[in-house]
Amino acid sequence: MRLLRIAAAFFFLLFFLGGSAPAASFRPSEPSMDIASLRPGMKGHALTVISGREIVRFPVEIVSIIPKKGSPRNLIMVKASGPIIEKTGGIAAGMSGSPVYMNGKLIGAIGYGWNFSEHNLGLVTPLEDMVTIWDWPEKKITIPSVSAPSPDEEENGGEKKEKNRSGEKKTGEKTDEKKDGEETPPEKPEDTVKLSAYGELSPLFIDGVSQRAVSLLAGMLGENRPVPGGAFNGEIPVEMNPRLSPGEAITVLLAWGDVTIGSTGTLTATAKDGKFLAFAHPFLGRGAVNYPVARAYIHNVVPSLESPFKVGSPLRIFGTVTHDRPQGIGGRIGYFTPSLSATLNFTDTDRKTSGRKRFRFVPDPFLGAKLSSGIFTGLIDDLWGRKGQGTADVTVLIQGRGMGQGWTRKNMFFSDKDLAADALKEFSELLDIIFLNPFAEVYPFGVTLTAEFTEQPRLMFIEGLEVKGDSFKTGDTVDVEVLLRPYRKKQVKKTFKITIPKDADGICEIIVRGGGIDPLNQSAVIQGWKTIANFRQMFTEMSALETNNEVIIEFNYDKVVKKGKGEKNSEGPVSKEEQELLSEVKKRRLKDGTLQIFKSEFVVEGLLRKIIEVKPGDEKNDQTTQGQDETAEGEKE
Repeated sequence: MRLLRIAAAFFFLLFFLGGSAPAASFRPSEPSMDIASLRPGMKGHALTVISGREIVRFPVEIVSIIPKKGSPRNLIMVKASGPIIEKTGGIAAGMSGSPVYMNGKLIGAIGYGWNFSEHNLGLVTPLEDMVTIWDWPEKKITIPSVSAPSPDEEENGGEKKEKNRSGEKKTGEKTDEKKDGEETPPEKPEDTVKLSAYGELSPLFIDGVSQRAVSLLAGMLGENRPVPGGAFNGEIPVEMNPRLSPGEAITVLLAWGDVTIGSTGTLTATAKDGKFLAFAHPFLGRGAVNYPVARAYIHNVVPSLESPFKVGSPLRIFGTVTHDRPQGIGGRIGYFTPSLSATLNFTDTDRKTSGRKRFRFVPDPFLGAKLSSGIFTGLIDDLWGRKGQGTADVTVLIQGRGMGQGWTRKNMFFSDKDLAADALKEFSELLDIIFLNPFAEVYPFGVTLTAEFTEQPRLMFIEGLEVKGDSFKTGDTVDVEVLLRPYRKKQVKKTFKITIPKDADGICEIIVRGGGIDPLNQSAVIQGWKTIANFRQMFTEMSALETNNEVIIEFNYDKVVKKGKGEKNSEGPVSKEEQELLSEVKKRRLKDGTLQIFKSEFVVEGLLRKIIEVKPGDEKNDQTTQGQDETAEGEKE
């Protein structure tokens, strides 16, 4: 697509948001036992939640210690038993992170089970492997308040956050909103313990979007079998000064609000300094992250021949997952990650109905664009009540730090198959450019998508191009007649004026086309003559992109830098246009009359060309005009 051309200019430098906090060890707040002390036949118990929020225990027995190459270094095979396991049908998805104790000491947490097998058997990740996630540093960034970001807060905020402990109010943190916090650049996905013989026991759930969006988002997150789940009505509140216990049900969140995406598991252990461990396997395996984590309510455990699973809903956000590693997940209680806000204003013009949806999503620049785009698509599916052909009028408003009143783009889209998906492709690409820009942070960040959908094909076709005459002189103004036909309506005629430039010569062309069809592009960037130099310029170039509802008339001719008197030899035989950014090309050509743009209320289809011959104008008049121009320039100086 044309946006990929401009995107290439912005991806020369990939940047990481924030700095790295020093690695910190994890010391559980209860006694523990290392794997060297374990033997087959030892009996103990595990803690989990199977209904509501009540923590229950069930017996476990060590079957064997399985050595591994890689991380974790060992897995402990256990057999679960008792009435709880009989009721659930075995070890269930959602029990990942359930702490296991021998002789009253913590040895690790249940992390894996087998599908279509004996569900009483499971694999425990040893505690000594789980705590190693804290050998890696946390990568944090402090997000200043939108209203009053001070330089001191920007430079020292991360350090202030590091010093806080669970239950203490953070400096500059609002107690009723989850805006301040730290933001993490993603790392390369790490090798996870995901063998064909067994699977991870933390079920992903996606609620609030269409079924096709569920499949799309699940596939993007590497999960082929999301389970039913969801959230209670309204926002998920923040719980200040939380007190948590091993065995509690928790949910890691990627999106929440009118849409909820998360994974349910179990809290393994806490430390006195506010750190926690959970899951006993990776969530997405993205390394240092910033994902909200909430207490969960378990509706029930559903027995299944494939694998039993818990159905849960998030209750209150109590902290943030800052590590997503092969050995498990971990984070900080009482630290609340920043979130990005999104709003969809949708109108079905055929039924004259409208709706609004709001949600928040995690501040992951490498995941956010695809995640939010998939969510918007699923929301539109539900609000429109169909999937198929139609026309959309889409306006995107993006607001963030350093963006003043924000940036807006309006475009129209037609699809004969899947309007919601096709209309949001550009939106996803634009967000990618903004999230991954190498110039400046845009957090806090908010995006509003206003979409008007209709089943009607609001199309306009270019049917004719007429130019009176085949030969013209430089400096002439040419009347260009364009015949346009709105879909199944009467043909209309529009007349535009194109000016023949003074350096044109020989065979040239006049072209009329729909916006986005063989568009003007960032040739200066693609060929290496220029680059996008700053944050403001990035948005200028994004605003210069063509829209699908434009009728564009161009005069095209070969142009090179002519060497000779008054010309610099170092410029080389490259056209001026090839050395200009897209915004500069459009501005100059609109001014000199070689480009005309007409915005319509339709998606414009078609492209027509007309060949003309250009001859030199009156040389005397040209010299007189040149002299007048030089005199005017001298007076100006």
